[in-house]
Amino acid sequence: MSQPVKTFLRQEWPLLLIVLTPLAAAIFIYPAMPDVVPTHWNAQGQVDGMSGRAFGTFSLPVMNVGLYVLLLVSPKLDPKKENYAGFAGTYRLIRWLIHAFMAGTFGVTIAAALSYEVDVGRWIPATVAVMFIVLGATMSRVKFNYFVGIRVPWTLADEEVWNQTHRVAAKWMMAGGVLALAGTFLLSGDLRFMVFMICILAPILGATVYSYVMFQRKRRKP
Repeated sequence: MSQPVKTFLRQEWPLLLIVLTPLAAAIFIYPAMPDVVPTHWNAQGQVDGMSGRAFGTFSLPVMNVGLYVLLLVSPKLDPKKENYAGFAGTYRLIRWLIHAFMAGTFGVTIAAALSYEVDVGRWIPATVAVMFIVLGATMSRVKFNYFVGIRVPWTLADEEVWNQTHRVAAKWMMAGGVLALAGTFLLSGDLRFMVFMICILAPILGATVYSYVMFQRKRRKP
C-alpha cells in the first residue's frame, strides 16, 4: 500500500467508520425490515411519509457515502482551495457533524421502522440545534471559500465582508441553537416546531441582511 493511501486511511478511518457502518447495518438488517418504512414525521412527531423497504433502508446510508465523497473533494475543486489550510480543523469538524447526524437519523429511522418507541419530534430538532451551536462556535474560523459558510453574493464579492459576517453569524447561530434546544424540550406540537424554525432561520437571514448592509456601506466609502 502506497504511503499516500496509508496516510489517508490513518487520518480518515474514524470518519469512514461512521459513514460505512450504517451501510453495513442496512445490508444486514434489510431482510428484517417491513415492506414500508417511515421516512418523514410532522411537527407532532407523527409519521406522515412512508417509503418502500429498499429506499427507506438504504437512502440515508447511500446519501451519507455520497456526501462523504462530495465533502472530501470539494476543497480540491474550490477556486479558493488554498484557504482551506487556514480552517482545516473546522472543516473536519463540519464533516464529522454532518456524517454523525446522518448516521444518527438512519438509526432513528430503522428503530421506528422496527416498532421501537422513538420520540422523533424531539430527537431530530434537538440534534439539529446542537449541530447549530457547534457550527456557530466554529463559524468565525471559516476562511473565504465557495463551498462552506454564509455564501451569499455580498460575502462572496468581498473577503472583508465575509469575515465580518461570519464573526456576527457565529454569535447569532450559537444563541439561536441554544434557544432552539431549550424550545425542543420545553414546548410541544406546532409551537415547538415554529419556535425551532424561527431560531434556526433567523440567524441565517440576519447574517444575510448584515452582509448586504456591510457590503453597501463599504462600497459607499470614498
